[in-house]
Formats: sequence, structure tokens, C-alpha cells
Amino acid sequence: MIPKHRQTDYPLGLILFAVFLAIYKAVSLTLQTGADGYRSLALLGTDTPFLAVLFMFALLQAVSRPKWLRGIFWLMLVIMTIYYLVDSFVLLELAKHPSLFEIGRYLPEWGAVISFFDSVTYFAILSLLVSMFVYIRATPAVRKFALVLLITAVLSALLSNAFAPQSLRTYAMLRPQSLLESLAPQHVLATAYSNEEIGFYAGQKPETAAIPASKPDIILLIVESLSSINSRKVSGNDGFLDDFDKLAEEGILFRNFFANHQASEGGLIALLGGFPPMHFPTASPYMFDEFAIQQAVVAEYRQQGYFTDFLTNAELSFIGLNHFLDGLGVDRSRGRDEVETLRSAPRVVQDAPSDAYLYREALSEVRQLRSTGQPFLLTIATTSTHLPYTHPEGGRDTPQAVWKWSMQALLAFYAKLSESGFFDHGILLITGDHRQMRLLSDVEILRYGDSARARVPLLAIGRDYPRGRIDDRFFQQSDLLRMLGKIQKEGIPLSPHPIWVERYNRKYGHIELIDSLGVFDEADQGRHEYRVKVSGNRIEWLDGRPGFARQVESQIHGQRSLHQRKRNGQGHPSVESR
Repeated sequence: MIPKHRQTDYPLGLILFAVFLAIYKAVSLTLQTGADGYRSLALLGTDTPFLAVLFMFALLQAVSRPKWLRGIFWLMLVIMTIYYLVDSFVLLELAKHPSLFEIGRYLPEWGAVISFFDSVTYFAILSLLVSMFVYIRATPAVRKFALVLLITAVLSALLSNAFAPQSLRTYAMLRPQSLLESLAPQHVLATAYSNEEIGFYAGQKPETAAIPASKPDIILLIVESLSSINSRKVSGNDGFLDDFDKLAEEGILFRNFFANHQASEGGLIALLGGFPPMHFPTASPYMFDEFAIQQAVVAEYRQQGYFTDFLTNAELSFIGLNHFLDGLGVDRSRGRDEVETLRSAPRVVQDAPSDAYLYREALSEVRQLRSTGQPFLLTIATTSTHLPYTHPEGGRDTPQAVWKWSMQALLAFYAKLSESGFFDHGILLITGDHRQMRLLSDVEILRYGDSARARVPLLAIGRDYPRGRIDDRFFQQSDLLRMLGKIQKEGIPLSPHPIWVERYNRKYGHIELIDSLGVFDEADQGRHEYRVKVSGNRIEWLDGRPGFARQVESQIHGQRSLHQRKRNGQGHPSVESR
């Protein structure tokens, strides 16, 4: 309902709310990245283009006479402010901007969404509701002040665009340059792979998986958001993974292991599919749907006699994970609602029971699987370290406390596995699905350079893996199961050029970053990201073509052309660029 007010009023409440939200966002981003006060001011400046638009609508409402026109401006202000609130809180929690595309996907998963709400969120929502009905009379003085406020915001936006570092502009609610680019004609045709090209690149498909000859039982434990920077043994940085560092003495610790994507979705595709989740011609942006139909590395394990199993304490249907697993042909997959002990357990973050319940169920499952005599590949995906940090047993809701609890639960799980004799003929692989969804800190950038956002650790424990060994070879998620039979052999290159796939979303009406990749080079320790744009069957190196380009191009073409064929059955002459 639009509030009734006298002839012309000024929506002071909404304006004050937006300004205070901008300040809160700038300060919070500064604290997360470990920067100084100057960065807070620069971050505040990056949001002045959006604030200028708000101030403009507020002024138009104040000077408009017809009630219907004032109502339109009021609704625009409310809608924009609500979206600004959502965007800011998602950015602060998950280090990314939401899109209407993603909001539409996640809203049905209400249990997981509501777990992100805390006291600050509820206070912000309440403040917004109150501010919607706070007005002052639009006297001539107030109108002049509103005009000055608008002019100040516009000038600040121009200064910010000229002087704010490019790295900070990615946090802005509204980037005029991106908006203008999105309005440009989008009729460029991207050539898909032809039948002849698909045949040519067929020889570039990944090698057959190197499965250990002894066919050991394998547990792939994917710990939510396990990040290299938090481990002293991995990064040399003071962190809160002391128990993980202690466990690392039991096997081989890979300190240069790379995630292929920013989110769990891409991490699972890379680890279980055996390929970086690169978009390919004619594919839709629904990653789980598209990559479910591809030939996956877990299928090769099945062909070699393995029973493939997937267990998580999250909802298995979340954003289509169950369809992905079914498409891969996993023999059995179970989540929160398929396991009685998980279904009836108290729920914490992500509307899921704690990892302690998951580990207990996993131990029971391992006993059952071992009794069959058939080798198995059991993938376990945890949730308790997902944001927002919520202690499963009532402790402090801090990263330090939650991760300490999580690692203690992991140590207990390892101890039970060891007592059961699992390691007599079994391998435990521990890694993260992606780096923590927090903004990159200055410490991380100093330590890892451009590859900081891709850094997760890998620990391999088993009878054939030397205890306490540190391995500094570059290695990526998509090669883990494919090269498992080789990793204990020193001197063999693993993944000298890891590929990072940008997370793509719909923005301003079209899909953004769907053609953007990054490549890191072992020769410079991944400090520089070689940016790549792929469009149909074309590859463009944006910073100059490096010496290793041919090797990477062959991998990209081989994977994308094969995926196109798996999806469509044949090449298509052209598809409209997305």
C-alpha cells in the first residue's frame, strides 16, 4: 500500500536507509579484505552511481503532483532498495552478486535460504519496512537539499569511475559501463564445432582414468569450503586448521591443489565428472543439467568394477544435484531426506544435520560396502562449514570455533576408519569443493597472486602413500580421480596448467561470463591468471598468447567439442552467442 501523504513529500526514510546500507557494506567489505580506511571510502564511492539513481527517483517523487506518478516513483524506490539490500547481504556472505536468475533458482530451497538470516538480517529488513513510511514535507528548502544530494552523488560517481581501483568496482551495485555494454546489440554468431572438427578433436579427449591397479576402496571426502589459506602447513599463514595440519602427517599433502570453480556446483562437476565445468556451444546455463549427460570419470570406475556411492547431509534435490548424480550413473545416492538418521536429526546450517551425523552414517555405510567384497568409490559431501557459520553444538558462531569443531569431527571419523582396518586396502582423499565464499583478503593475494581464489588443499591417506610427504606439484580437481593411480609417483606432472571457470549468471537480461576462463601456470606458481575467452569454436587469449597455449587449447577444444556432440549428437553450423 502506498502511504497517503500531503501534496508533495520527500521519502527521507528510504534515502537514509540506502545511505546507511552503503556505509555498512563499504565498512564490512573493508574489514573482510583487511584493508584500510581509504578503501572504505573508495568502496562507498563505487555505489554512488546506484545512490544517484535512487536520489533522482526520490527528487522526482517530491516534485511530482499527480498521485499516480508519485506512486510509481515510490514503488521504483522500494523495489530498488529491496534489491540493494539483497545484493549487499549476499555479496557480504558469499562474495558474489546475486542475479534474478539465481534468486529464482534458490527461492524454492527455502530451508537453505532462511539459514542465512541472522539478527543483522532481521534488523535490516525491519529497518527497511519502517523507512518506507518515513517522509518529510517537500518544502522548497528540502527540494534544494535533494537536488544538491543528487548532484553530489553524480559527481562522486564520476570521480569513483575515474579513480577507484578496477578491483573494487566489481563490488558495486551498479556499474554504468556494464549496463551500457549490455544494451549493445547482441546478434554476434558464435560458430559451433562442425562434425569434421568434432572428429578431429576426438583425439584430444582425456586419457583413460589411471585407476590404482590394486583397486582399493576409495573415500572422496569433500569438505565444504576447505581453503588453503586457513592451513599453516599448506599456506604458511596463521589459520584455524591445526587439526587438519595434524592429520596431514598421515599422508601426502598437496599444497598446490586447485579448485576449478567458485561454487559447490562446479566443484562436484569437476571432481566427479573429471573435467573443468567449461560451458560448451549450445549448452544452457544450468550446469548440473548440462554436465549430467557427459561421460564422467566415475563411469570409468564403474566399468572397472567399482560400486559408486554418494552421501551428503544436505538436501539431495538442492538445485538439481540428484539429477546430476542420476545422469552420471552413480549406483546409489542419498542425502538428508533419504537417510532416516539424518532426516530425524536436528538441523543446523543449510537446513542440514551436522557433519557428526553424516560421519556416523558414512562409517555404517563403509562397513556395509566392505562386506560385499566389491571395490567402492564413496563420495561424502559435508555442510557444517557452510556460511553463515553456525556452531552445531551451541558454541560460538565464529569461523575459528566452527572449523575447530569440524576438524575434530573429521579426526574422529579418521580414527574410526583406521580402527576398522579400512586403510589396509583403502584410500581417503580429503579436499574442498571450493575456496571459502569470502572476499579475497590482502594476505591471500600476497601469498598466491591471481590464483588465490582457486586454492584448496588435498590430502591423500593410504597404505601406498608416504606419511608426512609434502607435494608441491600443480594439481586440479578435474584430474584427481582421473590420475589417482599416478599421484604417489614423484616427478610426474599432474596439472601444470589448471583451468578456472568463471561463474556465469544472467545480468541485465543476458548471460554474463559464460565464455570466460582463466589459466594458471606452474612455472610462475600461478601468480598470474591468463584470461581466456571462448566463443563457439574460437579461443582468444586476452593478455597475449603464452608459450603453453597450444596444450591448453587442445584440452579446451577436445572437451568442449566432445560435450557438444554428447549433447546434440552432431555439430551445428552456428549458434547465437549468449
